[in-house]
Amino acid sequence: MRINQRDTQQGDEDRVLHQGQPFTGEVERTDADGEVLAVNTYVRGVKDGLQRYWYPGGVLQQEETADLGITVGELRRWYPNGQLSYLAVHSGEGVILHQTSWDHEGNLIEERGPDVTAEEDFDRGVRERAAGNAEKARRAFYRASVSGGPDISAKALANLAVLEASTGRIAPAIVMFQEAIATGHPDHAPQSMFNFAIFLQRLGDLARARHYYELAVAGGHPEHSRKALFNLANLSLDQGRVTEACGHFLRAMEPPFLGDTASRAHRRLLEIDSGRLAEAREVYLRAVTDATAAGDTGTATRARDLLFDLDPSYQQPDRVIEIGRRRFTTAEIEDAEWANGRPPRYGSGYLDLYTRDGEHHVLHVDPGDPYDSRGLAALRQLLGPGGL
Repeated sequence: MRINQRDTQQGDEDRVLHQGQPFTGEVERTDADGEVLAVNTYVRGVKDGLQRYWYPGGVLQQEETADLGITVGELRRWYPNGQLSYLAVHSGEGVILHQTSWDHEGNLIEERGPDVTAEEDFDRGVRERAAGNAEKARRAFYRASVSGGPDISAKALANLAVLEASTGRIAPAIVMFQEAIATGHPDHAPQSMFNFAIFLQRLGDLARARHYYELAVAGGHPEHSRKALFNLANLSLDQGRVTEACGHFLRAMEPPFLGDTASRAHRRLLEIDSGRLAEAREVYLRAVTDATAAGDTGTATRARDLLFDLDPSYQQPDRVIEIGRRRFTTAEIEDAEWANGRPPRYGSGYLDLYTRDGEHHVLHVDPGDPYDSRGLAALRQLLGPGGL
């Protein structure tokens, strides 16, 4: 029996479930176009039997055999050109007995025993890069890329590409970026598309930079697609395509709100065309409405905060104000005043807040705290001139 990964769930002890029961059979993972990227065999929810992975396009990437979750026998990996890159021989207990790696042309890189894992090589590459030892980092990342599984290999290739780019090795950087992208990894491939586009833009290859930004956008990764939209907008602006740039900035403002991309996008948009304020405001208002309907309070709150950052003068309907470790909607608040008649000159102070149900709330407020500072600004906006 074969099912798609989309129809599985994760159970206790990382067992794969289907319809609530540990699954026995084959699970395939496909891309958006339906191309098969992996087929894993399971027995009672645990990998057991042949495990195979492919690059987009159909070239075999990795093949191994599992025995109740443990890799046994031979594990083989190939480059996108079909050349064998790595062979590891495991004992029946999953211990690596021997490892061999080759370059893209089939030349032997090294043979070694079970002393170093791909994860250890990757960590060594990170340490050597931080210490400024580019050549040692390069060798460690390369070893991790040919000896690691799909996750560690893709991560190592992505880091190796950035290392090559940062040290001015243009030709190797291009190869590594393309290989990282070819892995099809759900996180590291779109990250590498984004980084490759930046690299190409710095080289002055604007047409290819635009192509890879567009690929990153089309991939729909929650973080990297938004960052790619932001950079694509700036590239369009540099090329005099102002209307296109504004459209990209507006899309970069949409949820999910990861990092500071949305706030950077709306600030840049208004620098270019302040007449777009209403359109920008609508992006966040729509996000509030959609997130509230879906019960996603985190996204709704973030959208309100971004709307306030975009346009502090806009009175949001029934906005939530967080202050003094309490939350109030604007509809609840009737008035507020400092307990001693004036704001604290130093440090924190007490605020008397009155709600329309007749309740009196004494809040301990620190104007230096970013949340309290934002809450105070929202209260002043709500209460108008003379308030607070």
